[in-house]
Amino acid sequence: MEYRSTSLIGYVHYQGEILSNVGSSHGIRLSGGSTGGIIEPYGDDANITLRVTAKGSGGVVLGGANQQVVISSGGGELLVGSTAPFAGFVRFTSTAISTPDFNTTNAMVIGSSVTITGANSSHFVIAQLRNNGVTSTDMSILNPRTTSTANEVLFGMAKFSTVTVAASTATMDFLLIRF
Repeated sequence: MEYRSTSLIGYVHYQGEILSNVGSSHGIRLSGGSTGGIIEPYGDDANITLRVTAKGSGGVVLGGANQQVVISSGGGELLVGSTAPFAGFVRFTSTAISTPDFNTTNAMVIGSSVTITGANSSHFVIAQLRNNGVTSTDMSILNPRTTSTANEVLFGMAKFSTVTVAASTATMDFLLIRF
């Protein structure tokens, strides 16, 4: 590696890894390789927690503008405020959601479904109907939910006025929150 610090405050360069807290049962190892820099705990135990904290009310920032932040690439779990694992989000857009023909029925709410790969009954769903000039602003989405059938998301479409639904298909955005 040819990169060298030019900080006027001062700098230190090491050829190998840096170990800290060697007199304790657990420490930190700074190293690097062809895949990037590595910060990891070290010690004699098989499993050691790595804790990243800020001082006082300061925040913890991972990454920068336009950078991808990967929480886990090995199938681990992200725990957010509880013991239930948070497994991430799935964003899905469908441009071919069939809109109900409210003109041929007296129903105020008509059920529909969409297939979203990976959806299961433990996921929470948020859905939004895009008003892109194709559908009526008087039509709404009700109760989007996953079912016990894999990849199935059910929802209702409701019409609140006599305005005609102009198209046979609509665009909807879905956000699955996976636990």
